Amino acid sequence: MSLIEQLITEKIKKISPALDAQGSDRKMLQLACKDFANYMKVNSKSACSTNFEEKLETISKNDPQELDSFLTIWTGMWISKWQQRVKIFIGNNAKKELNDLQQTYSKAEPMWNSLECKQELIDMVKSMLINNGEICGSEMLAEYALKIELTKNKVDLKNKQEALTFVNNLTHRVHAIAKTTGPLMFVEINKAYYNSLQTQTLQ
Repeated sequence: MSLIEQLITEKIKKISPALDAQGSDRKMLQLACKDFANYMKVNSKSACSTNFEEKLETISKNDPQELDSFLTIWTGMWISKWQQRVKIFIGNNAKKELNDLQQTYSKAEPMWNSLECKQELIDMVKSMLINNGEICGSEMLAEYALKIELTKNKVDLKNKQEALTFVNNLTHRVHAIAKTTGPLMFVEINKAYYNSLQTQTLQ
């Protein structure tokens, strides 16, 4: 486990003592760490993950109190966004929401796969989302926003006018996402797994 994983795990455990970092909550923790890395890269303008890790190591050694205070604030904000943005479904209850999402993704897939600047677009939208307060699942939301726009109209990003229109539409979509108060990400849990967790909790 990296330094940042250890620190974020400790912070989330203070908020949610029942956190199972190596079990049922592992994916949540991984998302939090990835989101923190994305947040720091956007705000420090560092594109290199190695430099990011090294920078954290340096801050941890030189000013651990500052890093601790910052992580306390950031983790609290992230947990609040997680609770707002993520909806957990059990068994087949997610069928409609997941089907709608899968249909959108399937429709966008041909153009998505042919994009030459895919990562650049994800980074651009991810940056816009983070700057608008969407610090939880920023990369997933960026991909979702892009695929939604791709399903609306065919766009030639080599055409300057079409590219500008596309970016303008994305900007409006990011603002719409930031104003949305409900869930935007869905997690499906196997019913048998959920029942086993209940049994363990009740024992």
